[in-house]
Amino acid sequence: MLTCTNGVTNIWLTNIRYDISHLMLLEWPGECINMGRLQKHFPQLRSLDISNSTSLKYFKGHFDAQSKIEKISIHNSTSLWEVPATVVGNMTQLRELDLRNNTLRHMKANLLRGPPQLQTVYLGDNKWDCSDGGLDWLAMEDKNGTVRRRLLDYYELVCHQQLYRGKPLHKVMDIIRMVRETCPEPCACAMTHVVSDRKGTVIPLITVDCSKRNLESPPASLPPSTTTLRLEGNKLSSIRQLVQNPQYQKLVDLYLDNNSIQTVKELEGSEWFTTFRVLSLRGNMLKQIPVYAFDKAFQGNNNIMHVFLGQNPWRCDCHFIPRFQGLLLKYKRVIRDLTDIRCAKSDDKSISFVQISTISLGNVCRNNDMKMPISTINIVNLILLALITSVIGKFLYDWHRFRTTGELPWISAVMP
Repeated sequence: MLTCTNGVTNIWLTNIRYDISHLMLLEWPGECINMGRLQKHFPQLRSLDISNSTSLKYFKGHFDAQSKIEKISIHNSTSLWEVPATVVGNMTQLRELDLRNNTLRHMKANLLRGPPQLQTVYLGDNKWDCSDGGLDWLAMEDKNGTVRRRLLDYYELVCHQQLYRGKPLHKVMDIIRMVRETCPEPCACAMTHVVSDRKGTVIPLITVDCSKRNLESPPASLPPSTTTLRLEGNKLSSIRQLVQNPQYQKLVDLYLDNNSIQTVKELEGSEWFTTFRVLSLRGNMLKQIPVYAFDKAFQGNNNIMHVFLGQNPWRCDCHFIPRFQGLLLKYKRVIRDLTDIRCAKSDDKSISFVQISTISLGNVCRNNDMKMPISTINIVNLILLALITSVIGKFLYDWHRFRTTGELPWISAVMP
């Protein structure tokens, strides 16, 4: 056994040392260790131990198929973020790889798949990045597969980066696997946050990005725990499926910008409308909305944060604008794009593209605009009013005539 502190002196690198089977490198002074050079000078190594090398950041070269090393241990290297798969990928005799107590963040799958004889791997007490490019590939590994069987401390590993900090790695991997298996085509899904309940259950917050996918309808299903759905830049003309599909009820953020939506009347009375956090309808074809329904939902929604309604061709007439303007001003705290909520293009320059929250109602409600349209129900009401008035008038006339002349009405005279 050879133990070297603060590097390997030239006396040990002058000749090839066939008699050294165990090499321990303590407090390596540089940022790099040349693995190929170690194999050249110590061809009979069976064990390599690198410890307390706080300056070590990367490796140069690699061990080839002629290496006889059966065990590699690297501990307490506080500047080491990754061990490249190429360092050990060709080793035919490697059986144990111990990488505990470092600051490792990333690892490629071939580091564990490459060595054919590898049986035991330890990865505990590192600062693993569980997101894309870190250890997320582990999520899709078979639980009974070769790689998972080699990881003896798999259920002790913990995620370290901010998004999943302190969460058990195996639980995060299970969630990543679930997200990837349930993500609808052609959308992209990502776990944007993770929280824990009082029982310690890990709860993911998932974003499904279906923007600019040329969709005419939203996806029929979403991964469980989806909280954000992005559908910008598609060909949606209705929100009916979004409101009626039970899988959409747990959404809190919904982005529908730049579609062809003409009406949102389906929101009225929906449970989702009273619990959502973000609703963006910018750049659609909305001319009006059910103001009363929006007012009622906004008033009872304690979660609401942002609403976007700009860049729609709003109808600016006296029947809609006074109520709509009142809604905008009442909830200007959450309606974030007031300056973009404008009247549609019009020949009337006093209202064309004018900001609705600041428009003068005098420009909208002129005398000729105040004529109420006569609908069927109004016609019926007018007829009923006329009939009631005539009946009451006839009664009063007959009563007055009876009081003055004593003469009964004609209908009373002819009745038996």
